[in-house]
Formats: sequence, C-alpha cells, structure tokens
Amino acid sequence: MENRSENGYRLGALAHAVGLSVPATDADVSITGVCALAPGRAGCIAYAEGAGQGEALATTLAAAVIVPAGQTVPAGKPVLVADNPRLMFARVAAHFTAPGPAPGIHPSAVIDDSARVDATATIAAHVVVGAGSEIGANTLIGAGSVIGAGVQIGADTLVASNVSIADGVRIGARVRIEANAALGGRGFGLVHNGAGWEAVPQMGSVQIGDDVEIGAGTTIDRGALDDTVIGAGAKIDDQVHIAHNCVIGAHTVIAGCTGIAGSSIIGSNCMIGGGVGIGDHVRIADGVIITGASQVPKDIDSAGVYSSTFRAMPAKGWRKRLALFRQLDRIEHRLRRVERSEKFTGDE
Repeated sequence: MENRSENGYRLGALAHAVGLSVPATDADVSITGVCALAPGRAGCIAYAEGAGQGEALATTLAAAVIVPAGQTVPAGKPVLVADNPRLMFARVAAHFTAPGPAPGIHPSAVIDDSARVDATATIAAHVVVGAGSEIGANTLIGAGSVIGAGVQIGADTLVASNVSIADGVRIGARVRIEANAALGGRGFGLVHNGAGWEAVPQMGSVQIGDDVEIGAGTTIDRGALDDTVIGAGAKIDDQVHIAHNCVIGAHTVIAGCTGIAGSSIIGSNCMIGGGVGIGDHVRIADGVIITGASQVPKDIDSAGVYSSTFRAMPAKGWRKRLALFRQLDRIEHRLRRVERSEKFTGDE
C-alpha cells in the first residue's frame, strides 16, 4: 500500500485500502498499529460498535477510531465511519501483520525428489514432503510438519508447525492450518466379527476448499470410500473432530471442541457452537445455528437457531431436578391412568 510513513501508514491510505473515507484534514495522521478501544494506545487505531462504548471513546488514547454512523466521538478525534466497524478494523489490522520468512527450503527439510515445491514457497526446519506432492506459490510449511505422498497444497497457504497431512489430501489456496492439526488420518470404521472388532479400510481422502481455516489440534479423518470434504470459506476452531465421510458446507463456522460423527452433512453458512456433538449420518440444512454444548442426534431440515442441554445451576437444585427426571416414567404412567379414568367417567 502506498503512503506509508516512517512509523506506519497514513490514515488516508488505510481508509482508501479498505474502502472508507476520511476528512482531508486527518488524512496525514500516522497510524503505527492497532489496539483495543480501552485504554487505547498512542499512534494506533481502534474501533467501537455501539453507543454503549461512549465512555471508552471519550477516554481512549487511540490516535483514530472506526465507528458506526451516528456514533458520538470527542471533537478532534480522527474517525472512519463504517457499516461494520469490526470488519473494517480486521481489514486494517491485516496491514500490520508481521511479514513471513523469506522463501526457501531449510537444509534440514527432507523433500522427495519427485515432489514439486514452488520457488516462492517456504519450507521450515525438519519438514518432510512425500513423493509426488505439490506445494504452491507463497505457501509456508512450518517446522516439523509432515506432508505425505501425493498431497496438493494451493498458493498462499499457511501450514503451521507439527501439522500432519496424510497421503493424497488436497488443499486449496489461501488456507490456514494451525499447529498440531491432523488431516487425512484413518477414520474410525469398525465392524464386529462376533468376538471383536475389525477395521474397515479407509480408502478415501480429504478435500479442503479455498480460504478455509483449521484450528490447532483439529483432526479431520479421511473418507472410507468417498472423500471427507470441507467447503470453501469454512472456519474451523481448535480441537474440533470431523469424522470420515463428513461434508461441511461453504462458509460454515465450527467452534472449538465440537465433534461431528461419520457421514454427517452440514450445510452452508451454518454456525456450530463450541462443544456441540453431532451424531452419525445427520443432515443439517443451510443457515442453521446450533448453540454451544447442544446434542444433535437427528436431522435438522430448516434454517433457524437450535439448542439443547441445560444451563448450569446450583448443585442442590440440579440434584432435586434429577430426582424428578428419574421419576418421569412413573409420573407418565400415573397421568395416563388418570386420563383413562376421566375418559371412562365422561363416557358414562
């Protein structure tokens, strides 16, 4: 971006880069970084999302702020007005991220002779890249990561340290995979032989679309026959498990510690809260929101917000309710007897 000052960017240049405008009198204000609104930091830019942050705006040390239309701001404070201040702040913040390492292959990396690594890619220490794999332009493979045979990784992708990517996995462009994630491991496919369990061969792979994010420690199993598929733009948090043959739709967001059992299909633009459990072969429609810690054993056929489980309460009250739950069958039988008795009396 042009108009970078000695210590950062000029506010006018930042505004232009994200599609906003700023008064000419403020265009030359130097912005050296980003910060929280309270207390703020000199030279940095912050954002506010509503009237409830008026006090923080009045006292912030930030050099400039991004606010929604109609927000009251102290006189003299440089302002960028945006329909979605948080989104614009994220785009501004991206200009201050640290540059990556220079392209090249670390001497300790082990790259198979048949693998193809773009000249602009970066391969860190102790990386292993298997036979026939392809690493795209400007992609970074972090230290200690293992890339199997026949893997395809698109351009501008980040694979952080100690990531495991099994044979045949296909990853799109601009994907971000955080540390210790494992893609393409054997699915949990078992069949009982009368005395014990035998493994069902897992012969599919994993497909990851463009612009996907996969959090630290997340595991995505390969398919049994067909591939496990993660749609373009999906965002998956840390420590999520996605089992074999699942399909996750485009732009769906899945929060941490969620578990999705095999062969489930989740639609596009869904939001799955943290700690959700989704049963096997479940189908979830587009646009569904499932709140945290919910259990989903059956299909959800239409968009909407879905919840289950109970909120935390004092233990004494929970034990009392649990005692009632255990009596529900007996209470139901008594109610049925009363209903039959009333019906019989009414007939007479």
